[in-house]
Amino acid sequence: MKKLLLLVALVLSLFITAQKINFKPTVKVEYNASLKLGEKYRHDQKFFLIGNSEDYYFAADQNYLNDTKQYKAKNGIDLTMLRDYFKERLIEKNGITNVFVNVIDSKIRYQEKVVLKWVLYSDTKMINGVKCQMAATNKYGRRWIAYFSKDYSQPVGPYKFTGLPGLIFELYDTRDDYHFTLAKVEKYTDEFEFNLGQYKNFDKAKYLKAKYNYEFTPAGMPPMEGDMKREYDSALEKLKVMYNNPLELKPFE
Repeated sequence: MKKLLLLVALVLSLFITAQKINFKPTVKVEYNASLKLGEKYRHDQKFFLIGNSEDYYFAADQNYLNDTKQYKAKNGIDLTMLRDYFKERLIEKNGITNVFVNVIDSKIRYQEKVVLKWVLYSDTKMINGVKCQMAATNKYGRRWIAYFSKDYSQPVGPYKFTGLPGLIFELYDTRDDYHFTLAKVEKYTDEFEFNLGQYKNFDKAKYLKAKYNYEFTPAGMPPMEGDMKREYDSALEKLKVMYNNPLELKPFE
């Protein structure tokens, strides 16, 4: 029995270790973004990207601070409980994109290999004093315009948009629902580490269903009746309207 328990412990230890991701970044990028999360709801959000020419981490401001353990308790209040309006975080490692999120008391994730077909254009413009070239791609039910700079060799950018001959300085869809603009870029060499083993892994379809259920249904909540249930259902309906314009309109295209 002891040998069996030791074997189980060893297997669990190896599994958890295998879910730990680490890489050495070369840049840290700050983006300012305007997000149209719903038909009548637009929100400004700061994002951070840290990465190198192959691997990167991308998240909104508060989640970045939480994940990198830079946000401490203040006046006895645990501020790591705060969350961003754009809740998902991404880590790309070895060509695989990991998307993960905390919803209520659940931690879920999925993996996918993102394929982007970029078309490069001769159009250029200056962004923060840097000359950038235009590119475009169709992905997730939207047409995306990007401006990248070859002066920065890292072929990464906001969200899942990578693979251009340089760092993306600006990215937006043609409806201008989601618009990211680089505000600052600097050298950064602190090793990044994160343990994805704490997140339950789904395929993408099941992840999206679970995320929707956690956010817009009473899943995981104690049973409610009467006025409390009516008020809660009304609040959920308002949330559905506020967040009815996801970045990925067509998640599998």
